[in-house]
Amino acid sequence: MATRSSRAAPAATPSTNLSAVSATAPPRRDLIARLGLVGLASLEPVVLASLATRSPLLLIGSHGSGKSLLLERLAVALGLSWRHYNAALVNFDDLVGYPLPDERGQLRFVQTPASVWGAQCVFIDEISRARLDVQNRLFPIIHERRVQGIALESLQHRWAAMNPPAGDDDDQAVYAGSQPLDLALADRFALQARVPDWRVFGEAEQEAVIRASQTGPDAQAGALWSAAVQATRDRLPMVQAQWAPSIARYVRLLAALLAEAGAVLSARRAGMLASNVVAVHAARLTAEEAAGIEDSAWIAALNSMPFAAAGGKLDDAKLLACHREAWRQAAARAEDPMSRILAERDPVARVKLALAATGLPDGELTTIVTDALASCPDGRRHALAEWLFGGDQGEGGALHRLSVVAAEAVAETVRDVACVQEIHEQVQPNGQRHRVWKHLQQRLGAHATSSSPQAVEAAERQGNLLAAMFAAGRLQAEADVDLVLERYRTTREQLCGSDHVGAATGVAA
Repeated sequence: MATRSSRAAPAATPSTNLSAVSATAPPRRDLIARLGLVGLASLEPVVLASLATRSPLLLIGSHGSGKSLLLERLAVALGLSWRHYNAALVNFDDLVGYPLPDERGQLRFVQTPASVWGAQCVFIDEISRARLDVQNRLFPIIHERRVQGIALESLQHRWAAMNPPAGDDDDQAVYAGSQPLDLALADRFALQARVPDWRVFGEAEQEAVIRASQTGPDAQAGALWSAAVQATRDRLPMVQAQWAPSIARYVRLLAALLAEAGAVLSARRAGMLASNVVAVHAARLTAEEAAGIEDSAWIAALNSMPFAAAGGKLDDAKLLACHREAWRQAAARAEDPMSRILAERDPVARVKLALAATGLPDGELTTIVTDALASCPDGRRHALAEWLFGGDQGEGGALHRLSVVAAEAVAETVRDVACVQEIHEQVQPNGQRHRVWKHLQQRLGAHATSSSPQAVEAAERQGNLLAAMFAAGRLQAEADVDLVLERYRTTREQLCGSDHVGAATGVAA
């Protein structure tokens, strides 16, 4: 997948903040083309990162997309002693040789030309077609470079390739034999790159792909790849020293945002992602000194997610949105008031911080308020709008600092609480709508005889709120009534403090 154009992040000190992305020409990418392959240039920083760090690499793509050919030609060009196994057919004896007892009664393996002993590189093709017992035996090779508890001293690189697991998508329906990897096994591949299908290429590139099938690597491919790997490896300590704190902050924020979107990363995967950002950036710097760290972070994130191999899905647009937000938050200066605000996950608390911040532009406040109103559910959203509209926050109301559109949104939400609602609706006796209405009346009637003017006023406002929600069809069950009231109560307490709770909650207390 091609990298996107980056939005410049705030200028920052490299040791503490993520830097701005320089507007430069795309980096030179021709290493994969030197292997006689066309259309796979976007994979170069990922492959280089894997080679430099010796991290396990998994390629996922359609049949005939060049996955196996790329890895085979790469191993040959680098002069590696390598083994190629088809996981759908391999037996354990193929990996380790034939077990025989020695003269001391201990088990030894009779090696064959295909056994894993002495290999510098192992390429496991069709790994998604392996039986579960085979996956379990491949696990220690990929994870710890061991087999039967014996270290594979020569093994440096562990590569694998697979078709997308069978799913509901039309493009994937033909891969009926390709099954999702065990999640633990999928999580051991640090880098997981999707190989582009040639159908997405332009006409000229498609014709170049067709012609490339008759050519092979050029004479300089091995030397150029070896030099690029060494240059990447040499840059790793510098990139790590310069960017490690910022990358850790970015990964933490990205993991939190992805979790909110239903895509949970393990602690191991978060650590891998941070290492991958460093490695990908070092790889890109070997081709272009002005390569931007944000683009490197995006490429690493795009090629570090374990969900596709395990049969899950994470939409690229969702991942990009999470990346951009994590980058924006990580890029804020420590002394910038937005730094603490953006780090706050609770939208209501974020609004409080924004109003209390000194020197925060009204435009930034408007954005924070608009996002909070959009993300807060019924009850919570109404309490926040009511607080912004009035003077409870000690500011005399915040509407004067908001844009016209945002101020109108706040006022529209407050109307549900402040204005008496008239409802004319015929409901079926003992039907669901009738039961919800009766439960609503019971909750409101609990404090109807209160002698406290504050409690009566609170009950009236919450009655207005529930009536508005009922008329809008947003109360589908009795539990919805209780939930809206509880959200309203707790949010009022959060915004106004415990001394305002009794006056603000009424029936919800």
